[in-house]
Amino acid sequence: MNRCLSAKIAESLREELAAGRYRAGEELPSVAALGNRFGAGEYAVRHALRRLRDEGLLKLKSHIGSIVAPTLSRAWKGHVALVHTSRRSAYFVARLSIVLGEHFEAAGWCYHPVFTATARDGIIDTSSIERHVANGLDFAIVYSEFRQIAELFDRAGVPYIVLNGFARDFPNARGIVREDFRPAFQSLVAALKAHGVRTVLDFDFGRRMDRTFKSLLFQAGMEPHMAFSEWDNERPHRLGEIKALGRRAVSAYLSDPRNRARLPDAILFNDDYFAAGGVVALLEAGLKIPDDIRVISFSNCGDEPPLGASVARVENDPDTYGATVATYVLKLLAGKRAAPPRIAYRFIPGGSL
Repeated sequence: MNRCLSAKIAESLREELAAGRYRAGEELPSVAALGNRFGAGEYAVRHALRRLRDEGLLKLKSHIGSIVAPTLSRAWKGHVALVHTSRRSAYFVARLSIVLGEHFEAAGWCYHPVFTATARDGIIDTSSIERHVANGLDFAIVYSEFRQIAELFDRAGVPYIVLNGFARDFPNARGIVREDFRPAFQSLVAALKAHGVRTVLDFDFGRRMDRTFKSLLFQAGMEPHMAFSEWDNERPHRLGEIKALGRRAVSAYLSDPRNRARLPDAILFNDDYFAAGGVVALLEAGLKIPDDIRVISFSNCGDEPPLGASVARVENDPDTYGATVATYVLKLLAGKRAAPPRIAYRFIPGGSL
């Protein structure tokens, strides 16, 4: 399925619903008609409609079609948007968006998920954001590392907060919601130590190991190492590409006789799908999990793919994340003073540890 096309269809229909093109209780065009309009297949259209159903905007009825939910006729206090880019986990953002929508609409605020596509040059298409700003956006939640989005809101005078960002990159943000890895890392390091792990190899898209994790490993008497993989940050990647990247990265690492002669006790992958490919390469090399090597996946995906082994995980829960962010933003919208929350990751032991 083309996830990008599905997201674009959902965004277009979402904006039309918000603009009042379809009244509450009215039936949307058929799947076939929408497919012809957007140049998409039936599966992509149905996936887009399910997204809108999950957000409470539509009701899908068998043998009838897609019906506009009656909640659209409410008089809202104002409009709040979640702005995110294609670089973020598809499942995590989808679930986060649903939870935010439930909280804001229950409190009387009209909620809009806004997806922005990223071009190969790293510049994003902000036209969808600009349309919402023109229609009267009261507050924004930015789940993106692009300063381009912040600068747009700064010029428009729209207040916003940033999820997992840095104050230096978003100096005018009303708040920075940070993610706290230390509790999960402490539990992970304790589990590694209990299993007699001495060396840990971190396979990452980036160029450095998390400093908190590295420090905890040193304190526990373990030796951390890094392995890098090629990664093009200027374009979105399909999940199959990320899995293939993990397989190639681990295969290349094991092809070096020096690495094969001194295997680490445990491997940490920074993405579920990256881990899925890495596990395949480990099994192809004849290694047993966890007898020969232990595997941990660091991710906020929330939708573990079939890895062929039960993998220990460090992850963020989108339901908790969404509820915490919504509570914080609703306080700001009510004019109350509130400190930005820190949202803790959790460690989940698996059969590989």
